[in-house]
Amino acid sequence: MRRETPGAYFRGCARRARRAGLAALWLALLLSQPLSAALRAGVAQVQINPDLPAWLTGFAARTSPATRIMDDLHAKAIALDDGSGERLVLVTADLIGFTREIIGEVAARAAREHRLERRQIVFNASHTHSGPSVWPRLHVAPVSGPEVDRQLRAYAGSLISKLDDVITRALEGMQPATLDFALGEADFATNRRLEQLAQIRPGQSFPGPVDRSVPALRVRARSGATLAIVFGYACHNTVLTADFNEVSADYAGYAQRSLERAYPGSIALFTILCAGDQRPAPRGKPELAARHGETLSLAVRKALSGKTLSLTGPLRSSYEEITLPFQVHSRDVFEAESKSTDFFLARRGRLMIEAIDAGKPALSTPYPVQAFRIGNGPAWIALGGEVVVDYQLRLEREFGARRVVVLGSSNDVMGYIPSRRVQREGGYEAGDSLVYFSQPGWFTEEVEDLVLGCARRLLSAVGLPATPRSQSSAPLE
Repeated sequence: MRRETPGAYFRGCARRARRAGLAALWLALLLSQPLSAALRAGVAQVQINPDLPAWLTGFAARTSPATRIMDDLHAKAIALDDGSGERLVLVTADLIGFTREIIGEVAARAAREHRLERRQIVFNASHTHSGPSVWPRLHVAPVSGPEVDRQLRAYAGSLISKLDDVITRALEGMQPATLDFALGEADFATNRRLEQLAQIRPGQSFPGPVDRSVPALRVRARSGATLAIVFGYACHNTVLTADFNEVSADYAGYAQRSLERAYPGSIALFTILCAGDQRPAPRGKPELAARHGETLSLAVRKALSGKTLSLTGPLRSSYEEITLPFQVHSRDVFEAESKSTDFFLARRGRLMIEAIDAGKPALSTPYPVQAFRIGNGPAWIALGGEVVVDYQLRLEREFGARRVVVLGSSNDVMGYIPSRRVQREGGYEAGDSLVYFSQPGWFTEEVEDLVLGCARRLLSAVGLPATPRSQSSAPLE
């Protein structure tokens, strides 16, 4: 046995110490890498009930304000940070829609207080027809005047403050998290245009596309506890019809509460998809809203209990505003409308004449388009207005099934957004509905090309190329 000299012994100890220290250093780096680069998430919610009595919006047939709250309305926010400084905040609310005026102020505050860029914050409303009017134009009730305007502005001011608060709390509450995605299916949505077209164009047949998909995003803490569930469905929140005059989040509210019971301690956020021409069936009673909400909740739970996609990688987002042109109408048309006995026609006529006299005729509307993607997951495209289902089906066809989720009623609601097919069929979603949004009339037929063109640019910007088979630009037939 060879004996080491004292010097050799101590030099060996030093080498071994260096090797052990280096190994410890590498181990520390490996262990710290997920912590420093891992995704973080925070979630918060706030109640947004209106003061009563309050005019609800969504049905022109209501003739009195609501005096009772059946279930609470909420705004919710989920904030994400990918560890590299890139962030994303999704804000949802039990409202008929957001308006650019309200969102503009909230986004400006988020920029000042949290250095969030406009592309990094997404707003999506559930489109409940049993929620309050939203200033300035989402007021579908046959009343107007200084007191109504005061109430609208007061609620808008309260809503802005609460949205600012819920965003702040979501950002402040971020913690290490994991995300996974799944796709389920629910079957209570129907295409309401088939019934409408049977009346206005009897004897003809038309397609009635429906999107049954239920995208579900689960956010879990390091402990494995569920922090949040983000889910969506393409269906109007109109189980509760015009003769129901109480504040409610409709089926989406029931679904959110059901999921929060199923995942204790979590917050569930509903997003509406391309629901412009989609309606729940059956409908008309509160118990049906509860039934559809439970159906949707079950679809989410079933999807998340099966095979899911673990989301890893960076956050990416993009935002753009385009302009959608209206068909041009003469002053004479609006003069005639202003004398109508129909409250909404007369209101539009007066507003359009005022705009013409001010040298600012309503010829187009700004239109927000936004995209975001979480790592290797599907890309989400957020479209303004009440978007018909063709847009989801077209983009899914171009970019691939399970690779894109299309949100409607996002960032601003200026009216229905028809496809070319829907415009040519005619009817309510094609353009007749725009009177209720105080818009001058129908869009031109290029609206589909403008919206899809922008959507393609933004999807590419967040790393989702179109599939090779997506060469057709013809509308869905």
